[in-house]
Amino acid sequence: MSLGILYRNITVNNLIYQLRFASCWSCNKDNKKLVNNLFCSHCNVLQMPDEKENYFKILGVDENYDIEEVTLAKQFKTLQMNLHPDKFANKKKEEQEISAQYSSLVNEAYKTLLEPLARGIYMLKLRGREIPEKTEIDKEFLMKIMEKNEEVENADTEKQIMHLRKENRKVIEDLQKQVSAAFFAGDLNRAERVLSIMKYYTSIDSQIEAVIREKGIIR
Repeated sequence: MSLGILYRNITVNNLIYQLRFASCWSCNKDNKKLVNNLFCSHCNVLQMPDEKENYFKILGVDENYDIEEVTLAKQFKTLQMNLHPDKFANKKKEEQEISAQYSSLVNEAYKTLLEPLARGIYMLKLRGREIPEKTEIDKEFLMKIMEKNEEVENADTEKQIMHLRKENRKVIEDLQKQVSAAFFAGDLNRAERVLSIMKYYTSIDSQIEAVIREKGIIR
């Protein structure tokens, strides 16, 4: 039974050891550190994920909005390699089930942190905030978004579509910088407002990508 948790990530020979005060579900010995952040140091059995742990800790990256995608991908691949079903084919049923549960949790964490909008919304959630379903947006902005949607729908050539994509991605990039600055300053109201705007441009980006696939444009 868990007596409380204290985490500190240390890199030693590319292995991450996680300090925690808990007992292994299989051998019942105290786990003061887990090998590769996953396995009991006594019996080498996969431990159950702590679903109360946030996605940043699960993937072993710093809790910042500005995240290194290369580092995130590396951590994800390392975890998935250790959690691959083939590694547990001859293990106990309990460990196979833990592997599947852990793998699913890692996938969800990676998917969330990889996307700038989802990452920002998740960081708000960790701070007890969320973007309201009905956010007040001025009519002028909504008209601008409607016009952008129409431009995407009416784009016929590859040049037009790729120009719209580049233009929209630049807007999203600028919004990401604003979100990052807001979280750094602890201004959650501002982060919430900017993320609300980013939702519209992210939707436009998805629409553009759909058009690119539909027209078979090779980039």
